[in-house]
Amino acid sequence: MNRRKFIQVAAVSVGGLTLPLRSLPAENDIPKEILTPASMITPNDKFYVLQIGDVPTLKAEHWRMGVVGLVEKPTILNYSDITSMESVTTMRTLKCIGDPIGSEQMSNAMWTGVPLRDVLDKAGVKAEAKVVVFRCADTYHTAVPIDRALREEVLLAYKMNGEPLPAKHGFPVRLLNPGHYGTKNPKWIMSIMLAESHVGYWEKEGWDPVARVKLATLIGTPSNDEVLQAGKTYTISGAAFDSGNHGGIERVEVSIDDGITTSVDDVSTWEAADIWGSDSPLAWYLWKYKWRVPDNPGEVEISARAIANDGLTQKEAGFDADPAGAVGYHFVRAEIVKG
Repeated sequence: MNRRKFIQVAAVSVGGLTLPLRSLPAENDIPKEILTPASMITPNDKFYVLQIGDVPTLKAEHWRMGVVGLVEKPTILNYSDITSMESVTTMRTLKCIGDPIGSEQMSNAMWTGVPLRDVLDKAGVKAEAKVVVFRCADTYHTAVPIDRALREEVLLAYKMNGEPLPAKHGFPVRLLNPGHYGTKNPKWIMSIMLAESHVGYWEKEGWDPVARVKLATLIGTPSNDEVLQAGKTYTISGAAFDSGNHGGIERVEVSIDDGITTSVDDVSTWEAADIWGSDSPLAWYLWKYKWRVPDNPGEVEISARAIANDGLTQKEAGFDADPAGAVGYHFVRAEIVKG
């Protein structure tokens, strides 16, 4: 069955990715800058922002962070304590658990920070500790299981794209917890407490306490209901992401459903896109697909799905984001017109 008969698709404005609500030129060689996303890195001022209240105003010279609870040596750290430790700089993508299919809240940056486990090792984690609890200046709180918190890739970040963390992104220090949605990447950390258990802010509201990132694909161009010129060549583009939960993205495939000669339900219509930008499974993969727009005017549906390195393939059947994150591949509608 053709999905356009019963599914309404909303146009999305991607955090850090501006979807063009216009008709793009259809040329044989479209420059990279016209793709969406056009760059691996999202500028700080374009990176998506979500929090439960107002952005706290914190000064580095006054900030202190306690490492307390089930530890051998409770510790109070200041900003220079953190920034003087051996650091790691790495590219990471963050995604919101409430993000609908189409990735409205997903952005990518280069981060600098210190491994959380280095901080915890200095404090000495007691055997009975099961979770690491983060309490933040905006009253937000959440917990991460101790085994997840001790992974080497989990960071206390203090720089974003080479600059001190902007206030709205967690200055002075935030957590980078790959594999998990933004609910498990708290900002404005004021204390780290080792505990036996903890129910976090969003878990009390019914959201998933694990919050593992689901395999996701975004179509950036064309935007929903965009007008395309018949008979021309057009570059479909977007991003795919799994935060390393399935070993990264093996490939992205595109399918065109015109309701007449081609259908997304026909497996033979799925064709491989070109992945032109990637860093690691912890960052998004950018892709593009050169497509000859049909000569006949009318409506088409353009779908994109990701296949992970462990073999997981996105399915059409999707679920709302609440409470564990959206699943299902992305599609948009476009209108073909004679030039």
